[in-house]
Amino acid sequence: MGLDIGNVSFRRLRREHLPQLYEWITKEPPATRFWGYAQGGTYGQFVQEFTDSIKGKDPTRPYVIYYEETPIGYIQTYHWSDYPGCEKYEELHKAAGLDVLIGAKNYRNKGLGSKVLHKFLKEIIFADSKTLFCVTDPDIRNTVAIRAYEKTGFQKTRQVDEVLDEPRPVMLMRVGRKEVK
Repeated sequence: MGLDIGNVSFRRLRREHLPQLYEWITKEPPATRFWGYAQGGTYGQFVQEFTDSIKGKDPTRPYVIYYEETPIGYIQTYHWSDYPGCEKYEELHKAAGLDVLIGAKNYRNKGLGSKVLHKFLKEIIFADSKTLFCVTDPDIRNTVAIRAYEKTGFQKTRQVDEVLDEPRPVMLMRVGRKEVK
């Protein structure tokens, strides 16, 4: 199946997307491991976590990834500086953050991840002229994500044992505005 990146769009997350997002994040072993949902929280706790972002009360901007009219994944961005503790990481200064999940099985392992990242960087993250860099922090075991980020131009900066009180080893990866064309 040849997937045309021109058919990909990003729409703000709404409450009606939450059942699908919950399914993607909690039912797939790699997603539960890398998105931190292996602890088995309730659907109510999940909804509460995303409600503030949906209402704009949380600085994270959540989006659903669509291929044509089909929701296929989730992507979010934020400014690292909105979260306490980021100041101790030089890579995070003047940087946006980003997390992505291709949730629909039929759209995984088709080379779409790096294309989605590139389009999101251009259309959403670097549309803000104050954002000079984007830094992501995939779990070091998530080699699929790390490869997708590298294909998009992200460079590994260093491995750290925890970022912002999340106790998991991650690889900080960074791309600058100038590298995304």
